[in-house]
Amino acid sequence: MNNPTAILVLGMPRSGTSAVTRVLNLRGAALSGNLLPAAKPNPKGFFESADALAIHERLLTALGRTWFDVSEMPEGWLEHPATQKAHEELVELVQREYGDQALWIIKEPRMCRIVPLWLRVLRSLNIAPRALLVTRHPDEVASSVARMVGEDKWGAKHTEILWLEYFFEAEKATREIPRSIITYDQLLMDWAVSVERVAAELELEWPVSIEDSKQEVDAYLGVENRHHDHNSNADPQRKDRTFAERVYSVCNEMRSDYWQVIENSQIEFSEMLALFSSPMREAVDRALEQRDEQNLLQQAELQALRQHHNDVFYKQHTELSELKESHKKMEEALSESRVEISRLINSLNEVSCELGVVAAREKTCQQQLHDTQASYADLLALTASRTWLVKKIFSIAKK
Repeated sequence: MNNPTAILVLGMPRSGTSAVTRVLNLRGAALSGNLLPAAKPNPKGFFESADALAIHERLLTALGRTWFDVSEMPEGWLEHPATQKAHEELVELVQREYGDQALWIIKEPRMCRIVPLWLRVLRSLNIAPRALLVTRHPDEVASSVARMVGEDKWGAKHTEILWLEYFFEAEKATREIPRSIITYDQLLMDWAVSVERVAAELELEWPVSIEDSKQEVDAYLGVENRHHDHNSNADPQRKDRTFAERVYSVCNEMRSDYWQVIENSQIEFSEMLALFSSPMREAVDRALEQRDEQNLLQQAELQALRQHHNDVFYKQHTELSELKESHKKMEEALSESRVEISRLINSLNEVSCELGVVAAREKTCQQQLHDTQASYADLLALTASRTWLVKKIFSIAKK
């Protein structure tokens, strides 16, 4: 039974590695199950292992490097304790993410700097390594990187040196394994021919045919994939081309013995880099110190904001507690008032009832008094009549 095969997609950020990875995935190479989510720089997706990125970033930090560092990796970095830890983490990642895959692909730009570690990991797991170097015209990469990080924060020359460093570190580390090169121009011009050439050079067969993948690949690739065009029709023989442009032309044109030309260019670049490595290291260290100082300043500001927030929160919490206590007392007082008012209303109702009884009695007494007064008047009238009769009788008697 053949060993599983892993394709390492190696390229500088913004070089078209995402597009290449997606096309190979559509041709049947498996991807990680935990990919970085799509974002503004790559709205169609990065197709990049989030776990691998985290491991790579921790390792570079431990080794005193960053993804934008133009210095070569430190001497003896493969034996560093942080590298041994990263080795264990990568073994666990591969077993977890690709354990049952016969052909899989992994892409994360920082891999260019640590290919030897990945080759160790794959050998320890009996996985056959394949390397695919992806590159793009350095001017396009510089424009794309500047757009991503900010035009005023990134110099084109810095990107150009970084482009060379990524490419040559990956090239040097993959000389003993099957490897291939594909440029972003080649992918967009004729992806089918380019991907078949890659398969032949990597000594593998794609599980999905061109016919079965064509519709999806064509839908994925399009003019919107090229955000920056360096004018590929410009004269490739012009004398003012930079060293990086000349290296790119070798990769894109693929004339005879192009690998040897690239290796010679790598030696030339290493010699130039050695000459300027010390001042560049100092510049990078200054940049890192400034970043650390800025981080400390931001942390202090954040701590001050947190303290202010806590003070305001405590004050407002205290005021709210006092208001709640005052409200509780008012509620209790209002409840007592309601009881007292209810008692007074009941008393008033009782008095009202008593007043009603008294009024009824008064009315009865008034009626009785009226009747008594009428009887008294009748009695007076009767007495008057009797008096008149008596007088009349006495008058008659006298006569």
